Amino acid sequence: MRITPYLLSGVLFAVTASAAEVTDEQKQFFDTKIKPLLTDKCYKCHSVESGKNKGGLLLDSHEASVKGGDTGPAVVPGDVSKSLLITAISYKDKDLQMPPKGEKLSDAQIADLTKWVEMGAPDTREAVKGKLSGLTDKARQHWAYQPVVKPAIPAVKNRAWCVTPVDAFILAKLEEKGMVPRDGLMTEQGGKEVLLRRATFDLIGLPPTPKEIADFTGDNSPYAFVKVVDRLLASPHYGERWARFWLDSARYSDTTGERVNERNADYRFPYAWTYRDYVVRSFNDDKPYDRFIVEQLAADKMTDLKDPRDLAALGFITVGKRGNNVNDLIDDRIDTTSKAFLAMTVACARCHDHMFDPIPTKDYYALHGVFASIDEPKDKPVISQAGKDAAAEFSKKIAALEDNNRLNYYKLGGANDTMFRKNAADFLYVWTMTQASASADDQKAGGKRRLDKKLDQEVSRSMNRANREDVLFGPIKAFRQGNWDTVDFSKVNPIVAAAFKGVKPKSIDEVLAVYQKVFDGIEPKAQAFYKALEAMKTAPTAEEAVAVKKAAASEKESTSMMMSMDGPSSKNASPIKGYDAAEVQLMQFPLPLSASYLVTTDQLRKETDRWPLGLRPNANATRGWSFTKINALQLTDAGNDARAMVVEDSERPHDSPVFIRGQSGSPGDMVPRHFLEILSGGHPTAFKHGSGRLELAEDIASKNNPLTARVMVNRVWLHHFGEGFVRTPDDLGTMSEKPTHPELVDYLASYFMEQGWSLKKLHRLIMLSKVYQESSKTITAYETIDPENRLLWRANVRRLDFEAMRDSLLVMGANPTPTPDHPNMIDETMGGQPVNITDEPFSYRRSIYGYVDRGNLPELMQHFDFSNPEAPNSKRTSTIVPQQALFLMNSPLAIEVSRNVLLQPSFQRALNTTDRIYSIYRTILGRTPTGEEVKVAVNFLSHENLQDAKVAAEAKEMTEKAEKKAEERAKKAEEMAETSAFGSIQNEGQAVERKPLTAWETFAHALIMSNEATYIN
Repeated sequence: MRITPYLLSGVLFAVTASAAEVTDEQKQFFDTKIKPLLTDKCYKCHSVESGKNKGGLLLDSHEASVKGGDTGPAVVPGDVSKSLLITAISYKDKDLQMPPKGEKLSDAQIADLTKWVEMGAPDTREAVKGKLSGLTDKARQHWAYQPVVKPAIPAVKNRAWCVTPVDAFILAKLEEKGMVPRDGLMTEQGGKEVLLRRATFDLIGLPPTPKEIADFTGDNSPYAFVKVVDRLLASPHYGERWARFWLDSARYSDTTGERVNERNADYRFPYAWTYRDYVVRSFNDDKPYDRFIVEQLAADKMTDLKDPRDLAALGFITVGKRGNNVNDLIDDRIDTTSKAFLAMTVACARCHDHMFDPIPTKDYYALHGVFASIDEPKDKPVISQAGKDAAAEFSKKIAALEDNNRLNYYKLGGANDTMFRKNAADFLYVWTMTQASASADDQKAGGKRRLDKKLDQEVSRSMNRANREDVLFGPIKAFRQGNWDTVDFSKVNPIVAAAFKGVKPKSIDEVLAVYQKVFDGIEPKAQAFYKALEAMKTAPTAEEAVAVKKAAASEKESTSMMMSMDGPSSKNASPIKGYDAAEVQLMQFPLPLSASYLVTTDQLRKETDRWPLGLRPNANATRGWSFTKINALQLTDAGNDARAMVVEDSERPHDSPVFIRGQSGSPGDMVPRHFLEILSGGHPTAFKHGSGRLELAEDIASKNNPLTARVMVNRVWLHHFGEGFVRTPDDLGTMSEKPTHPELVDYLASYFMEQGWSLKKLHRLIMLSKVYQESSKTITAYETIDPENRLLWRANVRRLDFEAMRDSLLVMGANPTPTPDHPNMIDETMGGQPVNITDEPFSYRRSIYGYVDRGNLPELMQHFDFSNPEAPNSKRTSTIVPQQALFLMNSPLAIEVSRNVLLQPSFQRALNTTDRIYSIYRTILGRTPTGEEVKVAVNFLSHENLQDAKVAAEAKEMTEKAEKKAEERAKKAEEMAETSAFGSIQNEGQAVERKPLTAWETFAHALIMSNEATYIN
């Protein structure tokens, strides 16, 4: 029986009749009617044998059924009406149905289960041995948790085929199946071009240039490919390529992803890019992988950190998704740390012991204590300063935006309070009559007054604090409660008290009329007061502050009436001369405003977060505020200093308790901070230093850790061959498949560690092997033996990912002599702030520098399977959808590339049609065309040349429409960026000119759209 998720959270079989108490008649009924029904319909999702216990529920034994699921009983023996199971299978509740719609049990089956409950739910089953838990000896013996032992290189029959030890391990498996691997590309006709393209995309994510193709194909030395690999590993583009893979594992994003309109918080991370640049630099420097790990978790704790830019490594912790729940934030960091470094799903132990791997809940909360003991400092350290002139210009821009914020603050706040004062009686009437304690008639009267007077809703909302202001509105409360004679006017604002002197009101309107007179009386001074606040650019001197305090004390004014020197919540008196505290208090209602020198961006955020929604800034409505623009400027302006998104240990690091069922409101036993039990020999040592981050990092990076090297080896193999030894690179636990070549995994892991954790040496060993250089051509007989090519008897054909696809277009469109009409389409600048890589005007920077929005990933990136930055993801999906072809067909970027291909030197030098065809093939496909392909191309060009005049004539109207549409799209994007934090950042520049392609440009475009251009053979 498949149970819907809704029901799963509340399923519990409370069985009271044990096997010993079951009568012969009950036994016959259960064994023939109920047990087969449960076995057939329920066990697939709720049994130890199936390995599933959805909703925490097992139904394969009496004991498990009694224990039940996560939250409540489904069967109350003897009581059908209270049994959720019967409700669900009867489909009485549309939200509680099992099995799901379309699989409803028959009437007879429902009747049998109903009768069973009425009988007391008798059960004859014996207890199932074991439970659905990873805390078993079998799970602890899982291969990935055993020490790495370097195996001997296996003996093979065809030793001549082997070039490196890697080949021997691959060939041994093939020979067991009687298979012979494909020949190497170095000896195949045209194979060297294929191999060069494969290696170049693998290591730097770019296609080889025509010159590189010519150099390699013309080099007949035995070390020709060795030189290629060494050249590519030394290229700065290597780091840009391989850093992107790691950023997927680290769930990198330039935004928080928290798309909550009401919150006035920065949506973009202004400095996430410094982490990205750190990763690029680390790969290029071939930083030892063990140190790379430690820096990302504890760079601030390392005593030998020499380059301040390495502090940006801590972005690994901080660039994750955000929200209001601190425990969800910690969960994200635990999940990312355990998956990225260990390929373990530790976050699955948040609510209960891991069901499949040996990870007790206490291990999860041991790590929870580590991440709960860190803070993100408000002031982030500068790791690289901007140029002097650029910094000065940036400061001017920020100052202008901050000035605008202050102006808007006084404008909106002042207007709100002014509107209240002018209609105080009506606003106070509505506030009084619509209190929760008011009668229905009063509520109705208050609502009618609001509509009749068309009172501003935001002003009404801003009056929430009136309930706490007895010093102002105590008389209103007293009148409503019939206690007018008990009002102590010595505790009331002096101006209000004076106004009520001798007044004996008979109605609430008479009370409010007095208030209206009071607020009318201070209105002339209020506007001048706001201007005085706005003009107060510097803090009062100590002498001025003391003088004001003394004056206030001598007047014996209540400190609660006094305007703030440190913000509205302070108890210091107003430093502004000419206004007494009683006046200030009246003028500061409903919204208190601070002096200008106090109105910093951070202070504004705090104050406006207490304002009504219609006045405060939020993600989709700026309302005149500049917070979004400040955030965008910090992210994109070159004059902003680079800062590291660091963390630091809390002043008082602390352990965390186990949260029962993951609920923070149900704390259990305290758990010392320590590493995972399964990776600590079963006896983890409590961390002693600060949060424990450094100790955690060192435990992960230890050579004694059986997972760390294996995990990275598996991922490197994945990116070279299309699949890892284990196809779940973020989970090497017990639910993963066994590695195809376990001995090779351990050989490479051992080699990796022996070679100082050098990734470049690992690449070199793998790529110089014969198996890496295999042809992708198939062998029909082997397709039956190994249809998925897991034994690697040939090379896998792989599709380019989004970055390699887009970057290859930029290389094809490179123009050595750029002009405004034909720009150089690849900007090889290393590092720096992100750019928009999907919208016009286009940036020609490499894709790794693209702006990544966790909450709104651009459609283009989604269409090409870009990794979702919501969570760690070391292996992207690979889909084929129409939008991919439509992009290459219609994108102005692809069109512009088609034009620029003809500007390549090899095309410009070509003397005839054949040479030009050769040039285009080498630029786009990285190879020489066959004779038949040349013939097809000539025929195509002949036909297209005849169409040029016709196309130009017919394209005028279409071109005008396209240009207009592009302008509208750019304007809309610009407006979105101006008014919403969720809009993408915008580049500077010009849109691609809309004009028809020539015959040669059309031919280049056709090759760009070919499958071969987007795949690696």
